Amino acid sequence: MTYGDGAARQTSDGGDLGSGNLGSAGWSRRAVLLTGLLVAGCGGSKRPTIESLDAPDSRDPVQTALREMLDRRAKAVRDKDEAAFLAGLDRSNGKLIARQKMLFANLVQLPFKDFRYITDRILSGRQEGETYRIGPVVQVTQLTVDDGPGGVAPAETFQYSARLDGDTVVVTDIVPITVDNYKKLNYPSVTQLMADAPWNFTPLKVREAGRVILVGDKSVPDLEKYAAAAKSELGKVEALWGDRVKFPGYILFFTRERATLKKWFGLGASFKDVDSFEGVEIPLSGVRKSGEVYNGQYAGSRIVVNLANTERWDDDPRYVMRHELTHAVTARATTVALNGFIGTLAAPRWAVEGFARYVEVMGNASRSAAVRYQVRQGVARGKFKGKPPLSKTFYGKDIGFNYAVSATVFSFVERLKGRAAAVEFYAKVITYSDSDSEALVDLPAFDGICKRVVGLSGKAFVEQWASYVRRGA
Repeated sequence: MTYGDGAARQTSDGGDLGSGNLGSAGWSRRAVLLTGLLVAGCGGSKRPTIESLDAPDSRDPVQTALREMLDRRAKAVRDKDEAAFLAGLDRSNGKLIARQKMLFANLVQLPFKDFRYITDRILSGRQEGETYRIGPVVQVTQLTVDDGPGGVAPAETFQYSARLDGDTVVVTDIVPITVDNYKKLNYPSVTQLMADAPWNFTPLKVREAGRVILVGDKSVPDLEKYAAAAKSELGKVEALWGDRVKFPGYILFFTRERATLKKWFGLGASFKDVDSFEGVEIPLSGVRKSGEVYNGQYAGSRIVVNLANTERWDDDPRYVMRHELTHAVTARATTVALNGFIGTLAAPRWAVEGFARYVEVMGNASRSAAVRYQVRQGVARGKFKGKPPLSKTFYGKDIGFNYAVSATVFSFVERLKGRAAAVEFYAKVITYSDSDSEALVDLPAFDGICKRVVGLSGKAFVEQWASYVRRGA
């Protein structure tokens, strides 16, 4: 499953291939949720008085002191200096100190390519007496596995609270801006840069395995045992993808805790039931060096594996990782479209999810048979309409069938021209957008793809594929 976000996440997966749970889940899409919240976020409680907007104000002692503090905090992470990281915080706020110690312990385990703060666009206001609310403070959190065009890097946003103690500025609170609080905090335009990564909420341990980083919470004392499988599955997916554009590496988060899962990447707000999926891939938008959000291409990828469900359904996490790594490896080559404040996945859902399912079951006879069975059942029940599923209804009541029948597009191309052609077909399709009003398969661009890759017109390809599906794929 891949899922887009306010700046980066948005699709969802459904239906596992273990223990007869094919297509049993129902999904709610994050992009739809955030679009609604962005509208609602324009209202709410009255904003604080704005003292500085686009440029830093050298006359504002709070902003000046905060910028100096943030520079020290960034250096402290690089130097692994906890005392410097905590300097300037309100020591009487035990919860703040405990959270920041946990955050520091998490951050220093991660391999960063760039860790810094961008403060030249922050807003500051005064409310609740002499307490200042300062934000959004942009924290660039670019790991060695991330890579965006022209230096674009993943980032997060926070609200800092501070007070003046004589000539000294004391930070009294630091709040990650998330889908759960951004409307209340009156930050309706920062949804691309949610501070909802696991390191903000949960004590973590980190294990590196080549170009894969594995991260687990306390519920995963056996994190090590997944390292070899993750590294192996990445190798298989990248071998298929070849030298096409991709990220330098990937990071996978593992948990068995439902409450933890709901906090990570806003999954609790994005899914009606977090117990309904085994894994999710989250592509990330990023910021330029100036802090401007860049929506033209993804800058990083995150994967969450729900071990509680893989174990409950007696499934193999190896195949969950392969499915999500397929999304992650190909994410940077996938077209992204602007949707209000949101940069969302625009490629046809049948291509994105169908290819991941096709790769997931590759070489596994029982899982491949399960896909074919689900297709036959769907056809017998009248679910098949002769074309790939529409993006706007892909995650609806027939989600399980939609995954399965979409996978057959690529098995059909493989039958016609071989596996390399199936990968090339996918790589071409995901550079184009689908929309509610115009499906890609009805456009001239699809006709061109079919002629170049398989030597058929788009119309002939769809007709022959439909016949293949009706014969049982």
